[in-house]
Amino acid sequence: MGSPVDARAENAWLRSYPFWDAYFAIVLIATIITVVVDDGAPVAVILLLLITASYALWGRKAVRAPVAPTREGWWHAAAMLVLFTPADLLAPQSAVALSALIPMTFMALRRARAVAVTVAMFTGPAIQLMAENGSHPLLIAVAIVLGLSASTLLGVFIDRLGRQNTERARLIAELDRTREELAEVSKEAGMLAERERLAGDIHDTLAQGFASIVMLLQAAGDEHDPYVRRAMRTAKENLSETRALIAALAPPALEGASLEEALERLAKGFELPVEVSVAGAADVPALVAEALVRAAQEGLANVRKHARARSVRLALEHVPGPAVRMSIADDGRGFDPSTGGDGYGLRAMRSRVIRLGGTVLITGSPGQGTTLAVELPCSG
Repeated sequence: MGSPVDARAENAWLRSYPFWDAYFAIVLIATIITVVVDDGAPVAVILLLLITASYALWGRKAVRAPVAPTREGWWHAAAMLVLFTPADLLAPQSAVALSALIPMTFMALRRARAVAVTVAMFTGPAIQLMAENGSHPLLIAVAIVLGLSASTLLGVFIDRLGRQNTERARLIAELDRTREELAEVSKEAGMLAERERLAGDIHDTLAQGFASIVMLLQAAGDEHDPYVRRAMRTAKENLSETRALIAALAPPALEGASLEEALERLAKGFELPVEVSVAGAADVPALVAEALVRAAQEGLANVRKHARARSVRLALEHVPGPAVRMSIADDGRGFDPSTGGDGYGLRAMRSRVIRLGGTVLITGSPGQGTTLAVELPCSG
């Protein structure tokens, strides 16, 4: 069994039809040379050249079309029928071209219509055969039946080859999509595992170290010393930052909990009062719920670090679509979002939400607070 790359290369070769282009060209050129050498009929040569032009103009598009018949297919089939019959009557050697015209017909039209056109194209050779062998009607009938049977079998083979080629292309495209999805899931799982490892390492080192510094400074007992107070304040601020970083890196607390419950937990653990409101009810996919919890973590972290707010309002709304919309509004100092300034956390959040087909909108103004709105579809 070949690799997907080999199969894709073979499929691309089949879909480009280089073999058929060369085959049609060789057969028609050989037919024209045969007619010139044996019959010397210039009109027949012109008609065969016109069939070649018809293939260049319409036939190549028709045989490459994913669904038959097409307008080009009908034009080319009509041109072959109109041009080949008089060419064969003028020069019997033109019948050699049937070995190219019949595959063209079955590749450009559906099977039943292709058989009808093939029968019509055999009219000229049949008339020519009867004119030359009028005393042998049985021989003529057998030759016609054999020719039609062989042509039909060749056409069925070409038709099935085309169907298999189309199905194979579809399966390879599905395989490519599945591999991309699996690669994305594997990448996401690796990132989550690495984030969890980093959260554990930070907890065991930096967080424990800052906590120890705070305890040692408290044990020193000299709270009136400005350097001790400054060191204690700095240690507490860094301990708070470290804990926030651990919370952002750790997986969201969704195990055994709904999205609403996970957001309630975040709100209860936040330094400022957070009012949580939920409107409507709907099933939220796990990836969407995780993205919303991550967005809430990032939004609350930005409020704590930058907003200087007194309170926060977190609203979750299930809207028709179905979709889910979450907003985090604070009464802090605010800023003008048009000036940019998105940090790494906001960029990562935008990327995660957009990847799931959602949108992120930040509104606010200096002195009027800031609102972060995230909307994600719940289907698809």
